[in-house]
Amino acid sequence: MLQWLMHKMRTKWIHNLTIFCYFSIILIPLWLAVDRLVWVAGYDVVGWFHAINENYISNGVLGFTVFQALLSTIITLLYGLPIAWQLGRYEWKFQSLIKSILTMPFVMPSIIAAIGFLQIIGNNGLDLRSNDSAMYTTLILAHAWFNLSLVIRFCEPVLSTLDPSLEDQLRLLPAGRSFYSRLRILWIPLLAPSIAAAACMTFVFSFTSFALVRWITVGENTLESMMAEIGSSAGINGYMIARNEIILSSSIIQFAILLVSLWIMSELQSRRNNVIPLKPETFVKKRNPIGWAIILPGLCFSILPLVMIFISSFRIRTVENGVSTLNWSTEGWSFAFTPTNVLPSASDALLNSLGYAFFTLLFALPLGWGLCNAIIHHEKVNPRFARFIDIMTLLPFAVSSVMIGLGVMLGMIRINPEFFYSSWFTPVIAHVMITTPFVVRILLPAMRSLDPIYDECGMTLGLSKVNRFVKIRLPLLKGSIIIASIFTIAMSLGEFGASWVVTRNSDWTTLPIIIDTFRGVPYDRTLTVPAANAIASILMLMALSVFTFTERFRKSEQGGMF
Repeated sequence: MLQWLMHKMRTKWIHNLTIFCYFSIILIPLWLAVDRLVWVAGYDVVGWFHAINENYISNGVLGFTVFQALLSTIITLLYGLPIAWQLGRYEWKFQSLIKSILTMPFVMPSIIAAIGFLQIIGNNGLDLRSNDSAMYTTLILAHAWFNLSLVIRFCEPVLSTLDPSLEDQLRLLPAGRSFYSRLRILWIPLLAPSIAAAACMTFVFSFTSFALVRWITVGENTLESMMAEIGSSAGINGYMIARNEIILSSSIIQFAILLVSLWIMSELQSRRNNVIPLKPETFVKKRNPIGWAIILPGLCFSILPLVMIFISSFRIRTVENGVSTLNWSTEGWSFAFTPTNVLPSASDALLNSLGYAFFTLLFALPLGWGLCNAIIHHEKVNPRFARFIDIMTLLPFAVSSVMIGLGVMLGMIRINPEFFYSSWFTPVIAHVMITTPFVVRILLPAMRSLDPIYDECGMTLGLSKVNRFVKIRLPLLKGSIIIASIFTIAMSLGEFGASWVVTRNSDWTTLPIIIDTFRGVPYDRTLTVPAANAIASILMLMALSVFTFTERFRKSEQGGMF
């Protein structure tokens, strides 16, 4: 009895320590940042919102942010739903490859998407940036390209496992004889939660867009990009107080909108557990050769920006006496790995990115695992508290990456400015804040689905807790752990928003940041542009390798983001 009681106390202590560590990592930097901003700007909340309306920096930013996010969401759904329908209802040769290609853009770092479309519309491509309408259209298409996989991952599993006899039975009724009536009666109610969840996530990612807006548009800002641009002057007492007010009001608006969107998505996802009969994919799907007219354009659209990046890394444009000439060589690749007095070497950025990814995984995976165990434990003894912790793990989703970067920057400066500017480790804090919620979202469903009988059998056989973990839980959760680990590494390697805020005033750089640096050089772009494309190609190949490896462990019926 005493041994059992000590075990319970030790377990409770570990769970509480994990929860405390999570809240410390997530909340303390954000709290310190907000407290600093309020100290500089004052407690006039009304004045904060007046600043965002009256200041030329923020003029029209909120309207543009919401408008482009809504339009991007609509275009993504119109583009993605026919593809999801074809993949879900019909059988295709190389189906897994097609799915991988179509969902591949989402695992690409946002800077890759920006550079890919920049090669299409920029002065090395179709030169459309001088045309405002073409520029905005490209931004919307880039968001659709990036978020296409959300529609496919949310909707395709439902379509591919629904018993086709339901539609056949509906055809026999007068109300179900036309395709549009069956769509209204059966498919729209069935798919509505998945479509709405995909729409919410698309809106969130388009609303918080930074890299795409920064590079595709000229002079336009979203709330995210505006906060990133003016964040370097925030938190300084008596200096540009209006900027502190703008950041405070923008972050409140952004937090409220994202929180509502994520809450809607969470509620809709909870309704995805179908009570209607499901069947294996092989039973549901039939052949449809005509559907290639929908699938092929989608495949080409998904691949084109990535191919353009790789090709452009070998294209050297020179201008002499007003005459532009193109040459093909590997000079851009050589220049990328050759340090100069002005530009860092890609090899240093690569080592930094790999180091940040390693330490992010080292902290985020155990922290996410511990949070999952704590949630599952409290679901048995205190369901309300468990629900609270579960919701709080979504908090970083409701705070944009730029705001997380600002939180880390201002928080660390307040604690120890010298450490912030001199420490290589600082970006890891931001990366852990961003990736830990994803680890929880991946591991928690898998851990909940474990049958307790396995653990009970291990106890009956006299296995210790460590042996039960190694021989039972670990093999059963291997796939989810690998997915969470690889996803964490991929997100850390490609993270741009928070890293851009945290590292731009330091000597530490990452692959996404050095791509941004090379593209932003205002002089002698003969080699800097192909060098940026070469670095982007390396990051792209790393993301593709990670994505391909991860897909081996993802079950098709899981759907959703993961």
